[in-house]
Amino acid sequence: MTSTSVLEGYRKAITALCAKVAVFIRSQVDLVQQNDIEVKDENSLVSFVDKEAERLIVEALTQLTPEAGFITEEDTEDQRNKALTWIIDPLDGTTNFLMGIPHFSISIALIEDGVTTLGIVYEVMLDIAYTAIKGVGAWEGKRPLQLRPTDNINEAIIVTGFPYRRGLNIDASLEVLKFCVVHCRGIRRLGSAALDLAYVAAGKVDLYYENALNIWDLAAGALLITEAGGIVTDYHNSQNYLKNGSIIGGSAAFHKEIISVIQKAHQI
Repeated sequence: MTSTSVLEGYRKAITALCAKVAVFIRSQVDLVQQNDIEVKDENSLVSFVDKEAERLIVEALTQLTPEAGFITEEDTEDQRNKALTWIIDPLDGTTNFLMGIPHFSISIALIEDGVTTLGIVYEVMLDIAYTAIKGVGAWEGKRPLQLRPTDNINEAIIVTGFPYRRGLNIDASLEVLKFCVVHCRGIRRLGSAALDLAYVAAGKVDLYYENALNIWDLAAGALLITEAGGIVTDYHNSQNYLKNGSIIGGSAAFHKEIISVIQKAHQI
């Protein structure tokens, strides 16, 4: 595994890289035209900004770690058989970006032999970096991250999302949502999975759950939560969330309550 000192160097370099890419993304917020938008499938939008941001990130990371491979949302590079692999989402929350909703992020994680060792989620509009190194800790800027210290589900703010793809079990999703509406203090649907996970780690919200996500949505944010003292699993209560795309992340107390509701609703 890469040494802590090297990972710390990567953390600083990539935070600076994200700040640079965020400047580009912000410069495009008011410039996106309809012909800059591609429709990949129903309810899934991607702008040219994704691809340019990804190009900037991949070029910089290639110089930083020429031996590494990449798994990226826009398939700028796709080398899945390297021991060292960068997981990149250049603009998580594309629909928010396109609609002028200021909640979107850059997400970059480093996976070494299947283990996530570095994670960075960068809140573009606020210039805030949420970073984590496995076994060392997690930070918002220079402030150490810690989950909000409450175990009362009635005080919990829950964040979730809903699948873009048609045909997934909407009734099960609504059953879980009903539980959260009745038993929790509030529920939010913010639109950037990576940033939502970072908010859990930072104690701004209490738990995040969602199904049918991709590895680039989850890798960095999941490490932030575990390094901030939380628990992350998939809906089956296993550690396969990067493969199967379902995730529950938060404190042990809230995780225990929500996973039982999710498993019952989804008949797991």
